Amino acid sequence: MITFTIPKPFPLLNHSIGQSRFALTGMRRKMARAVENAALHLRPSEPFQRAHVLIERYSTGTPDTDGLYGGAKFLVDALTTPRLLNVRTPGARQRVKNRRGLGFVVDDAPKHMTLEVRSVKCRLCEQRTVVTITEVSA
Repeated sequence: MITFTIPKPFPLLNHSIGQSRFALTGMRRKMARAVENAALHLRPSEPFQRAHVLIERYSTGTPDTDGLYGGAKFLVDALTTPRLLNVRTPGARQRVKNRRGLGFVVDDAPKHMTLEVRSVKCRLCEQRTVVTITEVSA
């Protein structure tokens, strides 16, 4: 089991709607850096084949469910493993899917990961995001 805390609550879906692709790329980078800084020494040598991921967002408000799960996307993407895509054109440059993945879980597909996102109301000074990754035996 791996548990780490990011000092701020992750941004909700409403924050990213309407942003340019450059702003979204910046948000992805920022989230990957936050996860990397919080869990630098906790990364497993091999990514988990199956895992249950619990994300608890501590904030002053209570967001709606779809905004909560949608906002967790960049965080979930940072937990998965980057992989090369098949390139059909000879001599073309290799493309990487999810290049900002840090390799905690193989993929975010249902056969590799079950996701649970909770919202916890707290005081302003206690805001944070707590991520718990539990390996599930097959």
